[in-house]
Amino acid sequence: MNKNSLIKIKKIKTFFIIPFLFTILIFSNSVNSADKFKDNKPKSDIRICITFDELPASESFNIRNQKETLRMIMDSLKAHNVRAAGFVVGKNIEGDYDLLGKWLNDGHRLGNMSYSLSDLHEIGIEQFLIDIRKGDESLETMLSGFGQKPRFFRFPYLHYGKDQKTREYISTFLEDHAVTVVHATVVVEDYLYNLSLQKMGSKPDSSALVQLLNEYINHVIDQVERSNSLSKKLLGRSCRHILQLKANRLNALFLGELLTAFENEGYKFITLDYALKDKLYDMPDAYFGSRGVGYLDMIIKSDPDFLPAK
Repeated sequence: MNKNSLIKIKKIKTFFIIPFLFTILIFSNSVNSADKFKDNKPKSDIRICITFDELPASESFNIRNQKETLRMIMDSLKAHNVRAAGFVVGKNIEGDYDLLGKWLNDGHRLGNMSYSLSDLHEIGIEQFLIDIRKGDESLETMLSGFGQKPRFFRFPYLHYGKDQKTREYISTFLEDHAVTVVHATVVVEDYLYNLSLQKMGSKPDSSALVQLLNEYINHVIDQVERSNSLSKKLLGRSCRHILQLKANRLNALFLGELLTAFENEGYKFITLDYALKDKLYDMPDAYFGSRGVGYLDMIIKSDPDFLPAK
């Protein structure tokens, strides 16, 4: 991919949901048609599941902006026929049951990301388990009502525990409650790009916005390609990747362009259920680092003393 000409913006329209708070920009004809259709053949064997952390929205908006963030994400997913998965912070869903219900009706999955998004590395095991239970309770009626049978969980900040005892204790709890942990193979720094977007204010300069768009999309694709290289090194093949994104303003604004870039690269979108059937996610790991990393990195960086004998 030519990183200097990934996205060619022809026209930008701006309008406001709420003045001085949140600007929505619609990129009309934003991808050059020659680039978009120059090659109909897939250029990649990468299959990828799109997931979002911290639903309904990862920032403390007033209720209207929070709803609009998730609606924009859902609109982009529908436009590209993508079935995604979202992980909910239980304490934030009050008033958003209808919107999360639409998320399920659109064919997406929902999972628990604890009730308060507490960091396992900063609180005790028992308090973390209480947070998981409360998160489950906040979702259970909805999941049962919409017929989603699998129960999913993602660790906040991808922090799984810094010692073997903690990891085993929590893993046993989740297994006993038939909860599947959803790892991520592709971890991006979308929160940093989101901070850059926030610094632009409510009326971003169009050229700066286009530059941010290009930098962000190139960053994500670089991380996908890096993770795919790790997969081939570890497994001898491309795994079924799971991409971790945040449900923030950046992705509400740029998701459509990101999905278009994936399509142009030849990536194929897959569901969470299909992704989790990859045997990669049954492989053991013994990663006790303090930094949240992708699952491939966790396996590669595992302490061999805590791995089962081959």
